[in-house]
Amino acid sequence: MKKILIVLVSILMFTYVNVTAQVTVTYAMDTPTFTLAHEDTDRSQTLDTCYLTITYRFKYKATEKDDSLSHDDLMDLQLGRKNNAFFSRNLRDLDIQNTKELKTTMQFQTIPENYVGFDLLVNHRDSTTIVTNRIPYTSQVIEYTENTAAPNWEYIPDDIATVMGYHCHAAKCSYGGREWKVYYTNDIPLPYGPWKLNGVKGLILKAEDVDHDFIFEAEGLTQNPQPIIRYEWNRKTMKKDDWERFEREMYQNAGSFVRNTGARIIIMDNSEQGFHRLNEDWSQYYNPLEK
Repeated sequence: MKKILIVLVSILMFTYVNVTAQVTVTYAMDTPTFTLAHEDTDRSQTLDTCYLTITYRFKYKATEKDDSLSHDDLMDLQLGRKNNAFFSRNLRDLDIQNTKELKTTMQFQTIPENYVGFDLLVNHRDSTTIVTNRIPYTSQVIEYTENTAAPNWEYIPDDIATVMGYHCHAAKCSYGGREWKVYYTNDIPLPYGPWKLNGVKGLILKAEDVDHDFIFEAEGLTQNPQPIIRYEWNRKTMKKDDWERFEREMYQNAGSFVRNTGARIIIMDNSEQGFHRLNEDWSQYYNPLEK
């Protein structure tokens, strides 16, 4: 099992893509990977109240040859009258816990590498979606806004399945450079689903791309009203195509990216010294939901 240790080593001001962070951290791990940093959850704005929350198990590849989809996270889809929100439940819960712990014990838990660092906020009034992306090893947050557009769906009448006890029908679409197949239920006639998959006749309870790189499958439905919130983080806005170029380069040149953040990564090995610094030519596996 991969071990990640974090030690605060200094206070340092640095700027990367014009966003300022304040803490330099040393990470010791068995193999290099991208790791998200803590975000404070004390300050937020309540935008709406959700009437239904759907929790999905999101499974995805850790490496190119990971056919078992060994990475997984729990993602919540909150449905409100004015807004929908989609985010990692695990990451949000850990941010809240770490925010409390830092005030009392000055300690915090490292964020596991499988926790998803993006979230979506859909505004029903102007049909826009804000996509927020957290940058590894920093407190930087980059977001872009796009029009909320439903894919063009083709229904498959004879393809049925049962998900969470609900009778579901199938539909397929092309979106973001991938082919998707979903199962939706007419028992919940809401045109929503995980991530950006929306616009079918009923609530999507399962979605999978044809390459078997990603699977969303519902595990829970909750009708308890909960606030739909937006945290007051230090955000930088980009155009979507600029973000996609930045993200691709960040993964392909991961070693130099980490150096520029100010974070230090120590790779534990079997050498005489017992460790070595991260190689700057390291690249991280890159497989975005939208190609």
